Amino acid sequence: MHATLQHAGRGVYSVCVLIGLLLGFAVPAAPALAQFGMGMGANDAMELAIGREAVNGYADLLGFDEAQRETAMMLHQEYLDQYKSANDTFMDAMQKLQEEVSRSGDWRDMMKPMGTIALGFFDRIESLEKTFFSDLQMLAFEPEQEEAFVRVERARRRERVGMAGQMSPIAGSTINLHEIARQVEVLGNDAAREALLAYEAEIDPVNKQLIETSFSAMRDQMERLKNMDEDDESMGFDAEAMEKMQEMMGKMRDLGMQSKGINARYARQVMQLLPAERQSAWDLEVKRQTWPSVYRASAAERQMDAAAELDSLTGEQRSSLEAIRQSYAREASAINERWSKAIDDQQANAQGGWWGFGGGDSEADEIEGERDALDERFVERVRSLLTAEQLEQMPEVSGSGFDADAILRQFGGG
Repeated sequence: MHATLQHAGRGVYSVCVLIGLLLGFAVPAAPALAQFGMGMGANDAMELAIGREAVNGYADLLGFDEAQRETAMMLHQEYLDQYKSANDTFMDAMQKLQEEVSRSGDWRDMMKPMGTIALGFFDRIESLEKTFFSDLQMLAFEPEQEEAFVRVERARRRERVGMAGQMSPIAGSTINLHEIARQVEVLGNDAAREALLAYEAEIDPVNKQLIETSFSAMRDQMERLKNMDEDDESMGFDAEAMEKMQEMMGKMRDLGMQSKGINARYARQVMQLLPAERQSAWDLEVKRQTWPSVYRASAAERQMDAAAELDSLTGEQRSSLEAIRQSYAREASAINERWSKAIDDQQANAQGGWWGFGGGDSEADEIEGERDALDERFVERVRSLLTAEQLEQMPEVSGSGFDADAILRQFGGG
């Protein structure tokens, strides 16, 4: 009996992880699930909605005139209103389910209705998305617009893979070179634009497989929950289900490795086509999105930036601050290169379980500790440069420096 429940527990954990990965948020669950390390909270699923910024991009790809663009945005608002309504219904149902389980004390009671609720929600948002793109395609009535619509479909698939980036745990597998090109402002380069066109055509079949594999696996597990027998001690997660789960995760990992290779190859190709003054910006942004934990602004860099904003800095202090910045860049660069390579090696060798992450004692973890120590040392160097009055003016720069709200604002027009 104990072994059966332990096996079921792994299945419950797996399916909840799947829902979280696919929705891009943590699914509400009873406190008892904490024994499986799930730590789930109630957010929402708006990350999967088509955003206003994305629709404007579609209009650009299709060469819409002002009237067509305005109509597209009206269609999107109708879509978004219905999506928000579906999302609210879904989250309300999940919250009530969690409350009911909290009262009963038996988290197994939530499995069957959770399958029904999740399937209904996915059916609804898939239907809304299909309707929106069907309406958008009707707007693209000019011959060149009809021909360009395939690029809109590819763009949406890149967005879906990027939104639920954990579909693949492989670093660099879910980055979007088109988005990086927009951020770095290189789309005016004709050669780079041609390379990106070839890139989107090559990456699209892999993205399609990744989306189909992950959502198919989710639906399969939700169907198992929905149709499970009340006296089923495994709660739908028998040996066959677990084997399918393992196969799916292996396939997603393989697809992630394919995506990583394509992204890396075209990232190098595009960089070589750019003017020398744009290459470093492109390279840095690719690294930031490939290994965000390594290359996002560090605590030391944010401390330096905050100090540089102080109006009271003397000329001598500014010179010293610049010297500290250059010294940090040299030392951090070497560590970051080793750290990103260790992450790649760890994932390529599938260390650390299903998703290829270690348990706190891998080479990547050790190098991360080196970087943390470097950051602490340089934070102190910056602070020692400042007067007591200047230190009081320094803003709080603790934490990761990652603005999650800024990312969420890109989705659903929020």
